[in-house]
Amino acid sequence: MEVAVIADELTALGWRLAGARTFAGSPQTIASSFQTAQEEADLILISAQLAALLPQASLQAALHSFPPLTLLIGDLRGEQEPPDLALEARRALGVLP
Repeated sequence: MEVAVIADELTALGWRLAGARTFAGSPQTIASSFQTAQEEADLILISAQLAALLPQASLQAALHSFPPLTLLIGDLRGEQEPPDLALEARRALGVLP
């Protein structure tokens, strides 16, 4: 399974050590990095901070399609966390803790 991680340099370094193919994202390269990851990977992990730089239509399409499976992750600095999907599901069902 080919795993691609698009994140800041520090987060990408950690994932690279774990064996993932990484892309250190920047506003100038995020679109091309994301496209390359979609073409080559089975699983794409992209930091919430960099995902916000992508056009929302293409990000939403990627999050709802398979393959590749695309997931939002937080970064090591905790600057921007992805949405809490479990909490959103509980709210939608009317079941709150």
